[in-house]
Amino acid sequence: MELLRFTIRADGTLGERWHEPEPEPATAGAPLGNALAALLGEDEDDEDWGGDAPDMSAEFARLGHLHEEARQPLLPPTADFAPGPDGGLTLLRWPRLARPAVVPDAVEGRPVTAIGATAFAATHLEDRHFEDFYHSPISYSVFCMRMGRFCTTEEPDEGGPTAVRLPAGLTRIGPYAFWKCRNLTAVTVPDGVRELPAGVFGDCARLASVALPAGLRTLGFLPRLTDQVMPDTGVFAGCHALRQLTLPASVQVLGAHTFNSAGLVRLTVLDPCRDGWSRAVAVAQTAFDHTAALLWLDKALPDGTVCCRLGLPAARDKILAGDRRFGAILRVPADFFSRPAGYFDRLAREAFRLDFSARMALARLECPGGLAPEDRQFYRELLVRYFGQAPQFMPGTEGAGPYAALFDFLSRLPDLTAADVSALARTAGGLGLPAELVNRMLELRTARFSTVTGFEDLDLD
Repeated sequence: MELLRFTIRADGTLGERWHEPEPEPATAGAPLGNALAALLGEDEDDEDWGGDAPDMSAEFARLGHLHEEARQPLLPPTADFAPGPDGGLTLLRWPRLARPAVVPDAVEGRPVTAIGATAFAATHLEDRHFEDFYHSPISYSVFCMRMGRFCTTEEPDEGGPTAVRLPAGLTRIGPYAFWKCRNLTAVTVPDGVRELPAGVFGDCARLASVALPAGLRTLGFLPRLTDQVMPDTGVFAGCHALRQLTLPASVQVLGAHTFNSAGLVRLTVLDPCRDGWSRAVAVAQTAFDHTAALLWLDKALPDGTVCCRLGLPAARDKILAGDRRFGAILRVPADFFSRPAGYFDRLAREAFRLDFSARMALARLECPGGLAPEDRQFYRELLVRYFGQAPQFMPGTEGAGPYAALFDFLSRLPDLTAADVSALARTAGGLGLPAELVNRMLELRTARFSTVTGFEDLDLD
């Protein structure tokens, strides 16, 4: 295979073509290895292993190809390219330097169209080693164990690039291409990429911003239902800094463990249909495992207008999957892509949990696509009734903040009644909330309801 190797400049751009230096001529004398053999044979009284010690020579020979890089002579930072089947070049390897990585659009007149498997990863495996990956129940972890325990022998490095500029003509990114790039904070995937295979951004702990192409169809892979797949197969597994992500309207597959242990708080999915979905989306059962931070699911039109929003309870993973009443809450993120909006409204009413139902009330009243009038009334009355427990479900606020934030939310509802405002004021007074907040409530009642009689404050049977 033709290999093109280039040096990397200090600014992360490609430098000159690199050629291997000529090997130094061997010095005359005893054949290589004789000194070691003589040393081992000097003392016949060495400890006798009794034949019990395993013969590791065959094992080392079998796994030797995994450590070829370690046996290479010291080289300057270089990037390796090779011709691909489409006539373009594939980036095979980029050094893990803590600096920007500017992958060129073309090298010596040939376009760069692919990023090879583990090209930026801490450990390197060629694409050919992944050929059987998707036809087996094993995950990357087990795969590595079968290849040898080389994962435990990783040498310390600089952690990979701080930023990556990918070629505009890119059409393919290989498995685990950016695995463990712990310095990477943002990436834009080029428009020609249609699939992100297993583990592409796995363990990129600081990755906070990802722009996906409009034509992307697949994230990860869908194993058979009988297959057990380890979490590190997820495209965004371990991306702790990734707080929000927008999936394009073309996405049709969310594979195994896509967001496992990611820091995702809000997921937005684009779709041209206001009601329902324009296409079927296949979601692996494990796609949203260990996404305890996920609070909001948005369905938005291509222009970004959110037409439907769902709210989720914090620490959702603590719900037992087999729980008859609450187990369905675990499946909400996956069901979001196939169930109508009314299903989630019924779930919020029947499987009552304040952290779920109140969060759903916030989401559905804010973006009421498909919301029935009776459900709207239920959600509004729920928030008024449990105003005193606002800290349990209002996110990101402390002190009097949850109550003020909830009142501001309710005050924007056109169907808020005078009785609702009176109930809020009574609760605020009973809790000893700041007088400023209580006064705002009374001012709202006076300004909005010109026919207030005062009987709204009475609790009548």
